[in-house]
This record gives sequence, structure tokens and C-alpha cells, in this order.
Amino acid sequence: MGAGGEVPRSLVHLPLRGDPAPQRDAGDGEPVALDLVLLHHSLQFPTSSWKEVRARLGAGTPRTVSLPDDALPDGDAVDHERRHHRTYRDHLGFDIAAHTLFVVGSSTAFREEGSALRNFADRAAAHRRRYPAAAHFCVELSPGPRGRGRTRRHVPGSLHIEYRENG
Repeated sequence: MGAGGEVPRSLVHLPLRGDPAPQRDAGDGEPVALDLVLLHHSLQFPTSSWKEVRARLGAGTPRTVSLPDDALPDGDAVDHERRHHRTYRDHLGFDIAAHTLFVVGSSTAFREEGSALRNFADRAAAHRRRYPAAAHFCVELSPGPRGRGRTRRHVPGSLHIEYRENG
């Protein structure tokens, strides 16, 4: 996402809608399967045009990306206190358009929240063995101190991700 002074020029589309929506209680309303798009805020991509853009994409080419070990900071290396200051702007934002969840932010926001996601991925599967009574393991990505419960188009103000084992 623009490390080393590079200008971000791509968005990452993960077509997840074909997967079944979770069957267990997922919070407010019915569970919905959405695609996922990650993009840098500097692209100023109008999410309202996503349906037309997606229609022109075709099948696409699946790719695997490897990050260097130091691409995502260790969770302890992130200064979480500064994220609560009014002048701090490196937060993720969320939007929904055409059955797609958009996660938009700066390189710093993706790196810092990526450390929470890495911790989540590293620990989720083993969590049930350590805590058999736990219903799930989760992480929450928030849009910062000015976040709201929901935005004007009923997009969640934060993203709650759960890991649940089948059965």
C-alpha cells in the first residue's frame, strides 16, 4: 500500500460473495455475504461506480502476495495512544456499495490495523483449544475516536471480525 514512498495505484478485490454467509448470530440483522475491496484513500475511488467497474473486470487473475516480515509492525510497536488524538488521520474507513465492503485508508492505517489482523490470524485457530468455553475469537477495526455506530448509509462504523470453528 505505498511503502517506501511509492504511489498507491491499485485496489485489491476479494470476491467473497460466492461463499455462504455465516449461519450463526452475526449481530444486527441477517448475515450477508459481501465482496471485499481494500484501497488507499489517495485513489479517491468513487465507491458508487464500483458496480460498473466490477462488471468490466472479467474473471481477473488470482494472485498471491508475500509481505516482508517487517511489513506489519508488532502490535506492541504501534502507538495506540496517538490514535485517539484529534489531529491523527491514519484511520480506516468503511463503505458499502454493490454488495461490496470497501476498506479505505492510508498506508499507515493499513500497516497498523494489519498488525491486529496478523495477531488475529496467528492466534485464532489455537484460541478454541486454550479456551474451550469461548464461543469465538474476534478483532475489531475502528475508524478512530470520531467513529460512529453507523454512517449515513448504514455502513458499520467499525468492522468486527470473528473466527468460529464449525461444530
